[in-house]
This record gives sequence, structure tokens and C-alpha cells, in this order.
Amino acid sequence: MLSQVFSIVAPLFIIAAIGYFYGARVRPEMHIPNRLIMDVFMPALIFHVMIQDDFYPRQYLGIMLAGLLLMLGSGLVAYVVARLLGFAWRSFVPPTMFSNWGNLGLPLYVFALGEQALGAGVMLVALGNVLCFTLGVYLFSGQLKLASVFKIPIVVAVVLGLVINAAQLGVPQVLSVSIELLGQIAIPLMLFSLGVRLTRVTWSDYQQGVAVAVLCPVVGVGLALLLINLVPLSPMHQSILILFGALPPAVMNFMLAEQYNRDPDAVASMVLIGNMGSILVIPAVLILVLARHAA
Repeated sequence: MLSQVFSIVAPLFIIAAIGYFYGARVRPEMHIPNRLIMDVFMPALIFHVMIQDDFYPRQYLGIMLAGLLLMLGSGLVAYVVARLLGFAWRSFVPPTMFSNWGNLGLPLYVFALGEQALGAGVMLVALGNVLCFTLGVYLFSGQLKLASVFKIPIVVAVVLGLVINAAQLGVPQVLSVSIELLGQIAIPLMLFSLGVRLTRVTWSDYQQGVAVAVLCPVVGVGLALLLINLVPLSPMHQSILILFGALPPAVMNFMLAEQYNRDPDAVASMVLIGNMGSILVIPAVLILVLARHAA
């Protein structure tokens, strides 16, 4: 079991570590690669998955509902904790809700459960991005901009994929292969980019960082274990939801906090310490998931 866990998590952390040490030494400008991930490679990956003949959107409604409830529930618990501990709730709540679904989540699902986990994974990424750029932007900025959601390339890819899937339209093979190749860039580049990005955040406000590092997996996995008994899910989707609940805060939280000047240093610490904590959390949760999956 331990060797299986190591074989799953080692590639994730090795690629992220390469990005971290490269970023610390060279200090590359990652704005363009990150923009390409969000605007080209991730949408291509999602679109390619959704236009496959064996992709049926209805089979993901349950896990999307469970994922939504998990994110909202985590945010509610974080709000109560922030009030009790005297933290600024507008900057404390989002990192507990919006986790590393793309950079870490997708590779984790695929390495742990196989390629068949990719469909549910990309739907959770799409759901998370919609919530992040609506509720998340509102929490950080105090303003709600629903129209901006439809300008997000990932959302556009989801809509186009749903239309083509529902209409059973065929995509020319040469185009499908090209999109697939673009999508294959996403996962390794996201891990590398995550490592580089972590060199830019700080250890200041470590109290909130430690709180998030503990709160995210405890509440996330706890809610996941509760939800798999309330929402009808396949064994595969149950495993994905548990891993989804264990993910650390996404770097996107820091980017939004910086954009709207909402305690960016504190959010940076939450992201850094939360991701550092995942080195211990994810192997432990993987043992749980693999034991359940094998049962």
C-alpha cells in the first residue's frame, strides 16, 4: 500500500519541486504560461474529454452537487472559525473553498484512480472555476459580476462541449487530435507552474496559514465522508470526492487577493503553508481512498 501511495504522489511532488527550485534559481516570469494554462491548455483538456462518445454529462450531476455542497460547507465552517479567531473572514474563507482542483487535483485523480477519473475531475474543475469567479470574486472584491463568468475560456469550453455532446456532432479527427495534444500539456505544466508560484509567496501571517492547512483537509475530508452517505455516488466518484476534499488552497486565491488588495500577504501564507501541509495530508488520505477503492 505504501509503495503504491508513493508511486502516485511522487511524480506530483517531483514535478512541483522541479518548478519550485527552478523558480527560486531563475525567477522566470510565469504570467504567460499561467495565462496559457487557463485560456488554452485546460479548456482544450476539458473540451476533449467532453466530446468523447463515452462522456455522458448526466453521470456527473451527483458528484457536481456533492462538490458544490462541499465547497459551500467548507466556506461556512471557515466563516465561523474566522469569527471565533478574529481573522478577516473575507480573506480567510475563499482559500478554504477554492482548492487546487486543476494543478494538483486532476493529476492526483488520474494517477490514483486511472484515466476514467478524468471526466469527473474536469467537471469539478469547471464547477470550481464558475464558483470561484462569481462567489470568490464577490468575497474578495465585495462586487458580484455574473456576466464575467461567460468570458472564462474554461466555461466556454464546457458550454461548447455540452452542445456538441448533446447534439452528437462529430469533430474531425485532425482537429480532435490537435485539441488532445494541447490538453496533454495542461497537467505537467500546471504542476510545474504550481512549484514556481510557491516561490513567490511568503510565511508572514503564519497563524492563518496554519489554521487553513489544518482546516482544509479536516473539514473537506469530513464533509466528503458525510456527503458520500447522503448523495448517491459510484465508488469511483466517492473516491474522487474524498481526494477533492483533501486538496490544499489554490494559488488563484492569492492572485485574486492581490488583484482586489484583500490581505494578499495573509492569503499568500495560507496558500504556501496549506500546500506544504498537503505533503503529509495527501498520502494519508490516499491510503484511505485506496483501501476503500480496493474493498
